Amino acid sequence: MKKVTTAKEMKKIDSLAVSSYGIKGLELMENAGTEIVKALKIRFHDFSRKKVLIFCGKGNNGGDGFVVARLLFNMDIHVTVFLLEGRANLKGDAAINAELAFKLGIDIIELDEARLHSLERHLENCDMVIDALFGTGLTRPVSGVYKQTIDKINQSKKHVTAIDIPSGLDSDTGMLMGDCIHADLTLVLALFKQSHLLFPAAELMGEIELIDIGIPPELVESEGIGIQVTEESDLRAWFPQRLADGHKGDYGHVLVIAGSKGKGGAAGLTALAALRMGCGLVTLALPESCQKAFELHPMEVMTVPAPETDVGTFALSAKNVLLNYSKGMSAVAIGPGLSTEPETVQLLRELLPIIDCPLIIDADALNALAQSLDTISQLKTEAILTPHPKEMSRIMGVETSKILENRIEFASRFAHDHSVIIVLKGAATVISQPNGLTTINPTGNPGMATAGSGDILTGIIASLVAQGFSTPKAAIAGTYLHGLSGDIFAQKESQASLIAGDLLRTLPETMKRILH
Repeated sequence: MKKVTTAKEMKKIDSLAVSSYGIKGLELMENAGTEIVKALKIRFHDFSRKKVLIFCGKGNNGGDGFVVARLLFNMDIHVTVFLLEGRANLKGDAAINAELAFKLGIDIIELDEARLHSLERHLENCDMVIDALFGTGLTRPVSGVYKQTIDKINQSKKHVTAIDIPSGLDSDTGMLMGDCIHADLTLVLALFKQSHLLFPAAELMGEIELIDIGIPPELVESEGIGIQVTEESDLRAWFPQRLADGHKGDYGHVLVIAGSKGKGGAAGLTALAALRMGCGLVTLALPESCQKAFELHPMEVMTVPAPETDVGTFALSAKNVLLNYSKGMSAVAIGPGLSTEPETVQLLRELLPIIDCPLIIDADALNALAQSLDTISQLKTEAILTPHPKEMSRIMGVETSKILENRIEFASRFAHDHSVIIVLKGAATVISQPNGLTTINPTGNPGMATAGSGDILTGIIASLVAQGFSTPKAAIAGTYLHGLSGDIFAQKESQASLIAGDLLRTLPETMKRILH
């Protein structure tokens, strides 16, 4: 797992590198500039012939930009710097590197509104732009000459490389702070910031490359950073080798409690996903009439009937039946297609607190919990909740827009307060644990916003729990594999044509990639 920092955490790490490790700020800035130039030379084989514009602010991000300018100038590359602050406003290491650039005779234009008219001409005649305006330091919406400059850069359609993060983004939440640079390449300094992975900011990053600037790894580890991003190598280490003489009982048994009249498909997808993910056995509990329909189309999943209401949903009288089915199970997945029929909701409130194996709670089971949060505190087993933002909004009593503005904060808070694992679905799904650790999932694409996709995820996670994964690892790995299946399908076919069944069909290829 790679660590993901907030702006505050990154500032502290930089400070400790100086105060505790004796690494000078100027050295870190020089390292950043050197690695940025190396990365550009590798990517652009005719780089020495490029005309480069560098836009610098007054902070350390601008200081990095001045180092890059000096190094390019010394390579006889045509470089022009636009400084969006008066020279006198520069401080610290940024001021020192700016003075070096001035002394070398680098073409530096102190850009204000009176000089904006010349910017379009410079942009038209350049080959690429380097954004070193704000970095992680932005705390308010972009305005004035900064806003106008960002607009003109975006309008120019030139290749833009952003240093650390594109200017105009909130480093922590991934939200836009007014006008923002649309980067083609973002060179991330030292550690990922939350905005590199969270939307809508992630859409403006272009290609992302992490570069080393000399921060000691032990310093990063010592800070106890609570946010991380999943890597494929993590999953490879988690999957055990299957025994040559293993049998289906070795790989767990999942009970899926799902479905209602007209929504049997959700139940079937969840059950098949659990089986396809590798558990040994899956039993699907359905309302009686739905179960009869499933029996007409035999599949690898076992089915059992449960008492139902007049409208074809689970009846309250199904409680003891379902409880008995859950005995001895490795995991229970509950929620897809259940409906919000009042009697079914009451059943869930009474049933969930008495199940004693790990629970994966999704869809309508979440909607039932939203009306009775006390039920969560009554759970006597580990639980993974998999809400999308609207379901999270119902559970927490917070507007969906607020959830979307700070997904990590809300997911983390709920996981901590209720001692559950939260898988907050969406672009860059967030997995939060009660211990404060949050993982951002990097896989998936817009094509996965399709009916049944969430049901597949529920089955995958339940299957991993049944196979012996800890609940946190099951949530993290399941989310990654679910997204990766979508990515593999989209690469071969398309995002637009992707349906939930495609995720099932692609899972074997996904697992082959992970395990071989």
